[in-house]
Amino acid sequence: MDPDIVVTDNPEHARYEAHIADPETGERALAGVLAYDDAVDARTLLHTVVWEEHSGHGIGGLLATRAFAEARERGVKIVPVCTFVQSWLERHPDQADLVA
Repeated sequence: MDPDIVVTDNPEHARYEAHIADPETGERALAGVLAYDDAVDARTLLHTVVWEEHSGHGIGGLLATRAFAEARERGVKIVPVCTFVQSWLERHPDQADLVA
């Protein structure tokens, strides 16, 4: 993971958030989100948004990676409604066992 990008879960807003450090100030700004909805045994990944100025830097992939890693840790399945996550899964077939 890029050390200038930090991905965290924000359960209060039901989303993963990617924050990127400003190279001059070091302050972190929100660069993208992956919204989800939880059920008892599954997490539905709804929509990924990466701010245009940060597009193409792998932020969406980092958000998806974090979502799948946490699902694996929690023992829940993923329902990939988000089209970005669906295309990410095509490039990461090793994660398909988590799909509900």
